[in-house]
Amino acid sequence: MKKIKNLLTVVLALIIFLAPVSGVAGIKAEAAGNWACSWATSIVNSSVSLASLSLQDIIPAKSTVRIELKVTTGGEKLRFEFSNEYGSSPVVISEATVAKTLGEGKADIVASTATAITFNGNTEGTIPAGKTIWSDEIDFKTQALDALTVSLYFANSTYITSAGLSNARTFMGLRSVFREEVSQCYEKDLLSPREVNISSGTITYHTTPFLSQIDTYSTSGADVAVFIGDSTLVNDTYYYFAEKLVKAGIKNVSVVNEAVVANKLLSDGTGLIGNLYGKALRDRFERDALSITGVKYIFVKIGLNDILHQFSKSMGADVPHPTSEDIIAGYKNLVKKAHAKGIKIYFFTKTSWKGYERAFLGQTGDIVWTQQMQDMCDELDKWIKINTSADGYIDCSALSNPADTNALCPTFTTDGAHLTPLASIALADLIPVSFVGVNNSNIKNAAYINKVDPYKERREILYDLEHQTETTTKEEPTTEKPTEPTTKKEESTTAPAPTEEATTAPTYIPPEIVTVPVIGGADTAPDSQAGLVDPDYNITDTVPEEIGNGAPIVFILVLFLVIVVSGTIVFLTLGRKKEEEFE
Repeated sequence: MKKIKNLLTVVLALIIFLAPVSGVAGIKAEAAGNWACSWATSIVNSSVSLASLSLQDIIPAKSTVRIELKVTTGGEKLRFEFSNEYGSSPVVISEATVAKTLGEGKADIVASTATAITFNGNTEGTIPAGKTIWSDEIDFKTQALDALTVSLYFANSTYITSAGLSNARTFMGLRSVFREEVSQCYEKDLLSPREVNISSGTITYHTTPFLSQIDTYSTSGADVAVFIGDSTLVNDTYYYFAEKLVKAGIKNVSVVNEAVVANKLLSDGTGLIGNLYGKALRDRFERDALSITGVKYIFVKIGLNDILHQFSKSMGADVPHPTSEDIIAGYKNLVKKAHAKGIKIYFFTKTSWKGYERAFLGQTGDIVWTQQMQDMCDELDKWIKINTSADGYIDCSALSNPADTNALCPTFTTDGAHLTPLASIALADLIPVSFVGVNNSNIKNAAYINKVDPYKERREILYDLEHQTETTTKEEPTTEKPTEPTTKKEESTTAPAPTEEATTAPTYIPPEIVTVPVIGGADTAPDSQAGLVDPDYNITDTVPEEIGNGAPIVFILVLFLVIVVSGTIVFLTLGRKKEEEFE
């Protein structure tokens, strides 16, 4: 009997040892509590030079600026970074608050949630010229994807010289003789609000003055993925990617965006509004990616403007003319810097852009697609696909028009190059969640979550091309086998032809199998073909958050051991009882 008791002791010890594993068995395990960046924007010199004049937006005295944004991870505390990097004199924030947003795009807040942002215990904060400052830590509970509003009150008129141009919307409450004494930081509404932005051609820059980063402290911890690049990433791709993680119960991965319109890898912005194009990515990489709080993954989409701007009529004579080899050398340098800090780095291939004609001073045609430029883009993409230094890549060819793979599908762009919300959703779904350490087959696509079908038009174009081929064959009989439409090899397999249901359905109903390009790692060969893959969404419910990703396997094992031990105890108890009766 003593031996049996010892055996039971060992088995029970194993159960106690293994049981906690079920709570951390996911591939993306919960980390210890830490600070992680939950929102960011890349700060640029927001002034515009005209002849010898420097034109800047101004915040009138006794006015409140209200910045609406969304954080991609939640927690118990917040802290805020403010930048005056391009200012020539100090900026004084007289008062600041953070609150929950009431009605997106209305400059209203839930007044009862308004909480003071302090600086070394003071309500007033001063940002020295050319510097950044952090606020104090404040208690403010948030959930992933929460909409927050940061209100900044300026007692004195202030020039906006340092600002982000994406990932938020800013409203300014103008001064009033009736409300001069009220800062409006705690008010539900702003008086006479106007949105602060800059428009240029088809692009609208949503000015975010001085606020550059928000960090969230969570007891469960989070890792951060930084998206960085040019205007083809100045959209909500990062948010749709974060959203599908959060909707699947994965809340310990924060996703932030540091992309800048017209940004280049190797050189600064040039031209009349060149300041708005930001510093060369290689020079801002440390500030906007490597130094972001909690960064573990970096996604890069850059290099297109290094090619296009050198062929621009307005900028060509004033910008460097790098070769494909020069840009690739720049890629390698980014990889080296990221890996030196233990950070994984991934590259997007170029999104197609044929048909884009950059508008300059109201005139289109400043940049026009040529085969020479396309060949350079293709050389960069070839390196991205076959290099063995980066940690992987995202193939963007699924967004191309099957009728001309050098162009985007019409519903994916309004000007030939920049992505529509529909294209941003599609691009977010091309990013493997495994790239941020997640292995969860129950993650629904961003397309499914937002009830859209991004590839409907692409399927229709393919159907028309195939139907056109059949018609031509019937009209002109030949003994030769009909040829297929010419496309790039990597795009030869595409989404299935639309069925009647797919054409008429008002919302997106995921098929059992979808066709997308195979998204490979760094060692994938350049001629790897697309193939049928199971979608990474599942119509069934997601894995319960309390179990964790991958945890059911260990949970079942522990349950099995409990059953075995229970059975053994019952068996031994009955056996002992019989022995006693026999005696």
